[in-house]
Amino acid sequence: MPKRVRKLINMPRVLLTRPLQRITEDNTFSSALKAEGIDVIEIPMITIADPRDTKSLDEIFMRLAKKEFDLCVLSSPTAIEYFHARAESLGIDKAIRESVGFATIGAKSAEKLSEFGYTLTVPLPHQNAGAAALLTSLRTFDIRDKRTLILQSQIGMLVLVRAFEMCGAMIERAVLYETTGPSLHDSARLLQLFEVEASERLDVITFFSPSAVEYFVRTLAEMGASHLSSLPVLAAIGETTAKEIELLLRRRPEIVARKANQESLAQDIIQFLKTTF
Repeated sequence: MPKRVRKLINMPRVLLTRPLQRITEDNTFSSALKAEGIDVIEIPMITIADPRDTKSLDEIFMRLAKKEFDLCVLSSPTAIEYFHARAESLGIDKAIRESVGFATIGAKSAEKLSEFGYTLTVPLPHQNAGAAALLTSLRTFDIRDKRTLILQSQIGMLVLVRAFEMCGAMIERAVLYETTGPSLHDSARLLQLFEVEASERLDVITFFSPSAVEYFVRTLAEMGASHLSSLPVLAAIGETTAKEIELLLRRRPEIVARKANQESLAQDIIQFLKTTF
């Protein structure tokens, strides 16, 4: 019995900051770490909700169904989930499938589009591949003068919009969902993690997007700024997220996934912990 207690106390602790919706959809990351005896604590740093102005959004959807756009851009599995739910609720998902091509970013998003039966005509590399890779890939498609609808959160990727503009597309943007920081409850949970005994403190904090980094830093700055100078090991899903960490925290994350996916980041963290514990 004493051995079992010591094992639990010394178990490495990893904080996962992904939105609840993304964890619910696919949590390969946590499963891989838990299989190695790692304690995963899930505290979303991003809250996703419907936009306040749904009337304008519904009007955009109706225009899409009426073939007023040649291409619709959805940049993540979350965006695709929200898009499909809205199209179904309006009864226009079939009309959209028959008349509109889609652009999306990364393999997971492509799989989600296919799952719902939409046509992927412009597959693009994951956002963590960087702006240059995105633009290079986009230039292989003929999108000049294409009427293009980009549906994102209110803090969506400006680099994505700029890339389509540089390739000559006729852009229109709309807010598909709104992204905000953690709930008050989750903010309090986060702060508690930094006020525990040394043996219970976090060993790694993981970030899957620049937005998660931004809201994490903002939350700690408001509730416990002193903790920002003594954070544990930081891990990023890719270079875009790593650069946001460097910008806001003035340090390079110790772990950057070799490939921009959950499996790679999980294995890189496991390997790091095996060499340090």
